[in-house]
Amino acid sequence: MAYELMERIVAFGNVVTVNICDMKDYDLDSLESENVVLILCSTWTGGTVPELCEPFMAGLQDLANDFRVSKNLLDKVKFAVMGLGGKVYGENFCKSSLDIHNALVSLGASPLLGVVYGDDASDLSARFTSWSCRVESSVLSLCPSSGLESQAPVSASGGRRNGKVQRLKGSARKSSPPSESCGDCSCGEPPVEPATRPKKKKKQKKVIPEEEELEEEDIINNTFVCDSDSDDEGGVVESKGEAEGLVDVEDLGTSMANAEEESRAVGREMVTKLQRKALTKEGYKIIGTHSAVKMCRWTKNQMRGRGGCYKHSFYGITSYQCMEATPSLACANKCVFCWRHHKNPVGTEWRWKTDSPDMIVSQAISEHQAMVNQMRGVPGVLPERFKEAFTVRHCALSLVGEPIMYPHINEMVKQLHDRKISTFLVTNAQFPEAIRDMDPVTQLYVSVDAATSESMKAIDRPLFKDFWQRFRTSLVHMREKRQRTVYRMTLVKSWNMDEVQQYSDLIAEGCPDFIEIKAVTYCGKSDASSLTMQNVPWHHEVCDYAEAISANLKARNNNNSDEAVYVPGYSIATEHEHSCCVLLAREDKFKVDGEWYTWIDYNKFDELIAEYYASGGEKKFTSSDYMAKTPSWALYKSAERGFDPVESRWRRNKAGAIVEIEYKASDSGCG
Repeated sequence: MAYELMERIVAFGNVVTVNICDMKDYDLDSLESENVVLILCSTWTGGTVPELCEPFMAGLQDLANDFRVSKNLLDKVKFAVMGLGGKVYGENFCKSSLDIHNALVSLGASPLLGVVYGDDASDLSARFTSWSCRVESSVLSLCPSSGLESQAPVSASGGRRNGKVQRLKGSARKSSPPSESCGDCSCGEPPVEPATRPKKKKKQKKVIPEEEELEEEDIINNTFVCDSDSDDEGGVVESKGEAEGLVDVEDLGTSMANAEEESRAVGREMVTKLQRKALTKEGYKIIGTHSAVKMCRWTKNQMRGRGGCYKHSFYGITSYQCMEATPSLACANKCVFCWRHHKNPVGTEWRWKTDSPDMIVSQAISEHQAMVNQMRGVPGVLPERFKEAFTVRHCALSLVGEPIMYPHINEMVKQLHDRKISTFLVTNAQFPEAIRDMDPVTQLYVSVDAATSESMKAIDRPLFKDFWQRFRTSLVHMREKRQRTVYRMTLVKSWNMDEVQQYSDLIAEGCPDFIEIKAVTYCGKSDASSLTMQNVPWHHEVCDYAEAISANLKARNNNNSDEAVYVPGYSIATEHEHSCCVLLAREDKFKVDGEWYTWIDYNKFDELIAEYYASGGEKKFTSSDYMAKTPSWALYKSAERGFDPVESRWRRNKAGAIVEIEYKASDSGCG
């Protein structure tokens, strides 16, 4: 069918050039540079695409659900979809084609036509003839009548079993205005004008279907923070110090206290049906009643040899062997920059049914491996990395929520360590006792999003009334840890970038091994946050801020001779320009003979933590015992700016095409 459609279009002469590609071989990175995409897709068991096309479908839906991907990504792309299937399958009839249509629309693409369905038991041939005629008219009407040359890439997917992608490029010729009939066939269908982007409809309050009635947990969550759909002053915190939208747990009243007590008594599940539906739609794999796992885009990137995450540059993790998970989707904060737009539960204490740590870890690995398997057949995936990706070597306990809330967090971490999986645990520093009682992890983080009580209340929007005291106590307990500790600072313009002195004071309290300073990630427009792209700092601004912190700490020591208040010196050791992130490291611990040692010897850590457990916690070790030398390409101000030269960097040229950037050998000999 794709070839038949191609023949119809090229029959008009050198108007467009057509290329056909099997859907399983199509690189989604090319989608942004297309002008018109035509898709013919058959339906498989359960309304899905054929098995070989699953990587294409999974990748497309991942783009559509990823908050980091612009909803105008495909705003220059026009498309049409025809589904092939059988009506006997009821609600699954051509479901995959509708899913593709909706995903493209959500990414900003404009439909030439509405999605069309063909029943292979009755009208398939007639439907295809009619659809292809209308597509032909639409495509040809896009060509300018001036006779000037114009590149018009068009892709079409088709095929009964595998699917095909057809790319059309060429120069436009003068074309006569469309007549009242198609002219080149006898289908009698009227021509279709190119679709225009629909006007934005006035936002309406979401109506919850009867089958999705609010559960008790939904009511508790909604009471913690005022309804974000509200337009009144009690909604989103709009500026520094403005926290009218917060409702402290102590002020919820007798009815809410009774509801929480009931929740504990009956062992209610943390994740409600509404929350499960919202999180699943965004790609989360819900584990049990309160945990989740999701594949990071950097895992996919490095599996294709296209670069690792900032942890690869800073600490030497293998991004394609990293699993991102959480044992607690609930959190005690409602941060303005939260990438989940507050779809996860909230709470100040554990009041839910509790799953076992062994079950959580086992299922998390299983779900992660299933997501790795979905990368099978994705264009560009390196076979050796695909195979190695099934062996998880690192776990970032930072997906969403507050991992340290989970009552059995130490047992869960041990389950990971026993499997030789390193642990990077992030906490919002609202549970100081849990931090104090935490067993060794590979690296322990606290999020330091603000340096004053006022700005923290505005940015993190904590549920605890004594949030500032909890935060400061957590820093004290962090200082007592012997393993690697990190402050994670998220910079938000107009919110917390004028607090250099105050941040330095907090660093002096906790003396962490490292300080990650990162620009806030814009999560898109949301009623849950007032942030815009204007609040996102540039990489050079992040570097300047880190330099200011470093200078302030060094000046503090120069101006103070009291050894009791001595603060170690910090300098920028590494950077990851792509993530707008830099790493400040302690010079007294991680700069040896003038060279940085911010990387981790993971095999050595495995040995040390095994000895720790075997001795019942008697055999201690420190962060210096498992450090490794940082490669030159990862160092601050290196030519690579934190991009591993072993990887292949992909950028777009002026024409929008993706091109590989070739690295030339440097004086260091690393790339």
